[in-house]
Amino acid sequence: MNERGVVRVGVSLLLELLPSLFIVRGILQRGILCLETTEPLQLSPQPPPFPSPNHPFLTPLPHLTTPNATHRATQNLQKLGIFHGIDIQMQEATSHNPGESDLLIKVAEKCIFTAYTGTSFTRDDINFEASGSLRNPTGYAEILEGTYSRSQLGNRSVRLNLSKPRVRGANVRLDCELHEDTLNYERTSSLREKVQALAFHLTTHNRRHRLTYEMALRDILPRRHLTTPFAYDASLSIMREATPSLKSAFKYKFTDDRRNDSVLPTDGTFFSGLLELAGVGVGDVAYVKAEVAGATHKSLGIGGISAHLSGVVGVVRPTSWRVREGGGEEGLLRTRFSDRYVLGGLQTLRGFGYSGVGPRAARKEGGGLRGDSLGGDLKYVATAALTVPVPVPLLDKFGLRWHVFADAGNLLPWSAPLASMVSDMRVSCGTGLAMSVGVARVELNYSVPLKKEGKDFEQRWQFGLAAHIG
Repeated sequence: MNERGVVRVGVSLLLELLPSLFIVRGILQRGILCLETTEPLQLSPQPPPFPSPNHPFLTPLPHLTTPNATHRATQNLQKLGIFHGIDIQMQEATSHNPGESDLLIKVAEKCIFTAYTGTSFTRDDINFEASGSLRNPTGYAEILEGTYSRSQLGNRSVRLNLSKPRVRGANVRLDCELHEDTLNYERTSSLREKVQALAFHLTTHNRRHRLTYEMALRDILPRRHLTTPFAYDASLSIMREATPSLKSAFKYKFTDDRRNDSVLPTDGTFFSGLLELAGVGVGDVAYVKAEVAGATHKSLGIGGISAHLSGVVGVVRPTSWRVREGGGEEGLLRTRFSDRYVLGGLQTLRGFGYSGVGPRAARKEGGGLRGDSLGGDLKYVATAALTVPVPVPLLDKFGLRWHVFADAGNLLPWSAPLASMVSDMRVSCGTGLAMSVGVARVELNYSVPLKKEGKDFEQRWQFGLAAHIG
C-alpha cells in the first residue's frame, strides 16, 4: 500500500481521533493526512472528551482493545468512500509505560477528481452519459457529483448530487440532489414529460433504510402534429392531463439484500418494501403508494445451475385531484400519468414491449396506432427462472449465463374489477443470455407470450439493460 500518512496515538483515544483525521487533513494540507506524531498520548484512566464532541464525524464506539474493534474502525473509514487503502496496526508503546500502546494508521486516499464517459444501448435506443465527481474537497469526506445523459430518442437528464457520509455523528448518509429530466414517451403515450426536482435522502450505512423527501415540478407535453401548426397528435386522455403539477412527497424504503451478487445472483434472498405519501405541505398531487418486492435464489449444486423465484406487487391510491371524465356529472378520483405504473419490457414483463401491457386510450381518441398507453394503479409480476453458466470457458470467464424463464403479470386501473387481476393476467416464457457488466445486467432474450390481450404490444426479441429481481 502506498503510505499517505502515519498516526500514532494512545489506544483509548482512537475512536475520537479517527473521525477527526479528515478534518485535520482538509484544514492543513490538500491530499495528505497531516497528523504525524511519534510520541504516544498520555492517557488517564478516564480520558477527557474530544474537544468537539458534536462534530458530525464523531460516533460512540467501543475502545479498540481487540482485533475485532480495529476491524470495525477500518470498516468505518472505508464507508466514507474517500480511501482505497486503510491499514491499522497496534504496536508496543515507544514510551514503554504500562497500559499504553501505539497505533499505526496507514491510509491511501482516492483521487480528488474522477470523470467518466460511457454509452449504453438497448434494442431501440442509445444513451450517452458523462459524469464527474469531487471527493473530499473540504476535508469532511463529502462527495460532489454531476451527471449528464442524453439518448437518441430524446431523453435527457442533468443531475447534481452532494453527499455526506455522516449526519451529526450518526451512521447515516445524507444526499442532496437537484435534477432536471426530459422523458420521451411519444412512442407509447404520445407525450414528453419534463421534471425539475429537489430531493433529500437519508440512508443508513448498511443501506437497509432510506428516507426521502422530494419536491418535483412535472409538466406533461403532448406530442405536436408533424404537419399541422399549433395542433397536437395525442389522445384525448393524454390531453386532459397536459397540465403542470407540483408533488411534495415523503418516501421510505426498506431493503434486505442477502444475495451473493446484486446484478446476477445465483444464491441468496432479497426483500424490499416501499411506502410513499404525496400531498404533504405544498403541491396539488396527493396519493399513497406501496410496493413490495422479493426474490429467492438457490444454487442447485449441479453444473452451476441456479433456480430463481421473484415477484413484485405495487399499488397507488389517489387521495385528491378530481377530474371530469368525458363531461360526466361526477368527477372521478384518479392518479396522474406521472405517478402510475407501466408494465412490459426487459425490466418488468418480458415478451411484451415497453409499456405494452395495461390500460390504453381508445383508438378513436387519436394518438398512437394501438392507443396511447395510460399506465395503471395496480400491478404485479412474478418470475420463475433457471440459469446455468455457458459451457464455453472464455464466455464463462466473463460471467455469461444462459437462462430459461416464465413471467406472469398484470396492470390495471382502480376502476377495473378485482377479478380481472387474475382473469386478464399475461403470461410469457422464453430463453436467452444474461451477463453482468459492472452495476448493470445485459440480456438477449427470445420470448413467446402465452396469454395476452388484443391491445397488447408484443416484442419477442429483446436486447438491452435489464433490472429483473430474478
